[in-house]
Amino acid sequence: MDKKEEREAMKTILISILQGIEAKNILRTKICETLLKEPDIRLVFLVGSQEKLHYYSREFHHARMFYELMPPFKLSGPARFFSFLKFKLINTETMDLRRKMAAQNSWVNKFLYPFTFLFNRVFARKTLRRIVRRLDYYLVFNDVFSGLFEKYKPEAVLLAHLFDDGEAALLSEAKRRKILGVGLINSWDKLTARCMLRTLPDKLLVYNNVVKEEAIKYADLTESDIIAVGVPHYDQYFTGKPRTKEEFYQRVNIDPQKRIILYSPVGKYFSDSDWDIIDLLKSYVDHELKSYNVELLVRFQPNDFVDENEIKNRSWLRYDLPGIRFSRKRGVDWDMSFNELDHLFDTLYYCSVLVCYAASISVDAAVLDRPVINVNFELKSKQKMSQTPTYFYQMDHYRRALATGGIHLVNSKSELIEWLKKYLDQPGLDAEGRSRLVDQQCEKKDGRAGERAADFLINVLCQRG
Repeated sequence: MDKKEEREAMKTILISILQGIEAKNILRTKICETLLKEPDIRLVFLVGSQEKLHYYSREFHHARMFYELMPPFKLSGPARFFSFLKFKLINTETMDLRRKMAAQNSWVNKFLYPFTFLFNRVFARKTLRRIVRRLDYYLVFNDVFSGLFEKYKPEAVLLAHLFDDGEAALLSEAKRRKILGVGLINSWDKLTARCMLRTLPDKLLVYNNVVKEEAIKYADLTESDIIAVGVPHYDQYFTGKPRTKEEFYQRVNIDPQKRIILYSPVGKYFSDSDWDIIDLLKSYVDHELKSYNVELLVRFQPNDFVDENEIKNRSWLRYDLPGIRFSRKRGVDWDMSFNELDHLFDTLYYCSVLVCYAASISVDAAVLDRPVINVNFELKSKQKMSQTPTYFYQMDHYRRALATGGIHLVNSKSELIEWLKKYLDQPGLDAEGRSRLVDQQCEKKDGRAGERAADFLINVLCQRG
């Protein structure tokens, strides 16, 4: 068999890596590795910039791995209308909250709020969504991806951010060519917090049965087409081993005799309170918690930027600033290396308690059975909902997590210090709640979520011949 025949015999999977969370879930888990174990599968990764193409191809290279730039994609004509409409046709408490936030940010949104609210209540229905998707499919034409499909002739596409208009268009192209479309919901909040799916995949991979139920309710998929595989980037938490305590403490420049209070900032996009909370926690460490022999470690988000002047003003600060940022502003253009993901695992493993606002790292910590405190107060007075992260506790996905008892909300500074002391004195406090939270969010805890996702894709391809 010559090289041309060999290429034609390959089963090609086109995979989008347009966001940092997509790379985290696919490239940096067993999904990619397991797929490449099949000798007749080749992978084509779609990336958003030349910089990212060079970045990923240097680290992830294989004879059956290829990279392509996302073709220039713009919304025009009917596509603009359907992109606008997708935010109006799901009815969740999270979307109601987002509309209220938007109404506070401009007089136009405030004027439109009652009309958008009424429109949502009348039209956010499964039947209407089906009609809209059908119209979207027949009225929106975009051949921007045709060259890519002609070049590689893929048997399947794997898309991990179906809410994006570009990935929706890519999936539509696959549907027109009768190519298998597989989606991956890569976060616990997207089905209730983003928008409706403009184009539905043939099969959908999700983390757990909670998200599966949401996909049935809000994405209108049938139960048989949705597979709960677990959380691929949590596999390491269930099967991995941390560095030694000495290695970790040396890396963060903290005395190994001290216990660690970990603070995870919400980021300046959502709040300007992070530095106030950091200073508050430092004052507790130096005074109220002095006898507990603790140190504060701050772990910033990989998708945010940090004010270097604030860091310089705190010479005592022990902090991690993980990730590479491909953009100059906060967003989805980031990546964390394997070494940084290992360090996150170590950080959570060796911390004594996590403090943060509403964030998915609360679940990460619970997986490793570390006490979690969520801050439900502000140190500065706020007038707009968008200026305070405490409103995020009202969102669908977070209310469900809080109901397990695995995350403790503190409503004041006095409660914060009280519960810091409680968890430092009794690390096992609320362990049952954390276990319920992990059961709810992880579904499968065998460390094989990535393999399971890849095996499913391989089996479906084999069944289709």
